[in-house]
Amino acid sequence: MAAMQLDLLKHELIRLDWEVDDQEEFFERIAAELLPAGYIKDTFCGALAERERKYPTALPTMPEAVAIPHSDVEHIVKPFIAPVRLARPINWREMGNDDVVHPVRFIFVLGFVQEDRHVEVLQIMLQAFQDPAFMERLSAAQTPDEYYRVLSGMSGVQAA
Repeated sequence: MAAMQLDLLKHELIRLDWEVDDQEEFFERIAAELLPAGYIKDTFCGALAERERKYPTALPTMPEAVAIPHSDVEHIVKPFIAPVRLARPINWREMGNDDVVHPVRFIFVLGFVQEDRHVEVLQIMLQAFQDPAFMERLSAAQTPDEYYRVLSGMSGVQAA
């Protein structure tokens, strides 16, 4: 079974109910948080936007679609998952199907320093995102602590 180390999930990077108008604003805002915290290089924002244009990352999970944007490893300083919940959905193109756009409120920005780590993490996250009860707990979380507790309870997450 796939496993994900809990230390990838960064409590200090949880952002709840952000107000953004579109994907570009989201990318700029998350990069502005990650850069001074030492997680990314200054090339990250542009790389994230470019990769998203070529390979969109919205997943049509139910009950809500999620997006999992990421860049190539050379733009990352130290590994992270930055979980962001938006106050209201923004449009995001579907992974593998550019013609379909989903309203997305749950975004998980991934930063890995090894190319192969993301497959296991994606498997674990996708399994959790398809559970309506799990998504309801994420939606209902009032604080970053509550959000972190829900995420760290995903099946397959292991203490570091």
